[in-house]
Amino acid sequence: MEPAMYLYIALALVVIGLIVAGIGVFLLIKGMKEPVKEMKGSANNLKERMDKLNLETTSLQHRTNEIKEDMNMKSEKVGFTVDALKGTKNSVVDLNASVHAITTNIATKVDHDKRNAAQVDQWSSQAVGLIDMVKNRKTS
Repeated sequence: MEPAMYLYIALALVVIGLIVAGIGVFLLIKGMKEPVKEMKGSANNLKERMDKLNLETTSLQHRTNEIKEDMNMKSEKVGFTVDALKGTKNSVVDLNASVHAITTNIATKVDHDKRNAAQVDQWSSQAVGLIDMVKNRKTS
């Protein structure tokens, strides 16, 4: 056989190899269409789920901020109420101290001045009335 013949046989083998490789690539690409479509569908499904999750996360974050603001506002109101109650307690203590001072003053005057007994009786009645008024306010 002549060397040119070997060359033609080698060329034919290369062409057949390229045809077989081309058919293999074609079949590979054709076979990959369905899995690629499935992967694309799965990716779209995952994207939709992520969008829903982001929407829910945003909604929860907004609700959390609303609850936080509500708690801060209520905390301030409770603080104001507690401060007001402390002020009321201080006022009652001051009033009791004033009543005590008045009654002590009356008792001292009774001991020192027997001539003003009628006036002392009047002051005592007023002090008792004031004490009754404080008791009535406490019970109200």
